[in-house]
Amino acid sequence: MPVIQCDIRAGRSTEQKQALAEGITRVVHETIGAPVEYIYVLIREESGAHHVKAGKALPDYKP
Repeated sequence: MPVIQCDIRAGRSTEQKQALAEGITRVVHETIGAPVEYIYVLIREESGAHHVKAGKALPDYKP
């Protein structure tokens, strides 16, 4: 069973996260042939302060 973990900054809508999970599932299925029903996507959300790039915390996500 493929398990895909996706860490994103908090702030996306439920619809956006659902679309992300569906897109990831589709790509994994098309790329490695895993049955869709066995693909598990885990989306973890954290504040921007927990995402650090080049030593600096990112701001919270704003659409």
